[in-house]
Amino acid sequence: MLRILGGESPESVADAFALSKRHLLVWAESVAAEGLHGWLDRRPVTSERLVRARAGLAQMLVGVIAERHFEQTSTEIVGAQGYRIEDERVGRTDTDYRLVAADGRAICRFNIKFHGTAFAKSLEWVSLEPDDCFALATYKIDAALKKQNAERLPFVFLIISVLKVPRASVEQHISEDWAWLAALTNRATEEAIVNRLLTEPWVEPIRHQVRDAAFRVLSARRAYQLMRDKLFERVHALRIPRFNRVFRNAEIDMHLSLSSEMIGFDQFLQLLANAGPLELAVRFDRGEI
Repeated sequence: MLRILGGESPESVADAFALSKRHLLVWAESVAAEGLHGWLDRRPVTSERLVRARAGLAQMLVGVIAERHFEQTSTEIVGAQGYRIEDERVGRTDTDYRLVAADGRAICRFNIKFHGTAFAKSLEWVSLEPDDCFALATYKIDAALKKQNAERLPFVFLIISVLKVPRASVEQHISEDWAWLAALTNRATEEAIVNRLLTEPWVEPIRHQVRDAAFRVLSARRAYQLMRDKLFERVHALRIPRFNRVFRNAEIDMHLSLSSEMIGFDQFLQLLANAGPLELAVRFDRGEI
């Protein structure tokens, strides 16, 4: 389309992409008259949507890096024990991966969470140090446990904390053109943009920071029990009058300790090797892990 608007003949573009010349001319006229957003039947991109789109791309980019780090670090270890990791991301659900036994039975599902922004006032509000405080939306905890109960398959959050890579530092590398395109299109386009951004030189230091970090394990049951037991202590939004007015669009979060309320992924694998998947599932269901 841009080639035609730039003066290239519709015939040459149609031949290059095996498209109908008539359709290309109609599309080019529509884009010239209405703009790309009008041709796509989308609202014009505002500055607020640009901010959200850039933030979304940054979050998706660090999430993809974390997922690839998990694949690289887990496959060899798990494979040596006779288990395997199945990639479930294609369905774009709340499950990123499943841990499967050699006989094909699923042991648990993993949902990866990237922690890149510290809660500066966490000590004041939830009695946790900023570098030890992880915020998890209360609705996500509830949804995870409901999914676990419905499918009888433990739901496990895998948290990786890399506070040296705040989202804002990633956003500054994302150009307005990429943010504009993301704001105008859909998830598939966002994924394509992120794959393109992953080839940029500025991404490499972020990869190194993520590779140096360790995953922490938290079951949905344990997260729910902690939320129930420490509701007003750790869900500070419940103690703030008119929270949604003061903090517009903020989620109601449960704040958890990375060091004392979760275990390392290496400990999880050790339990799997020593205790086996059945006992591990029981511990998940009891909220012990």
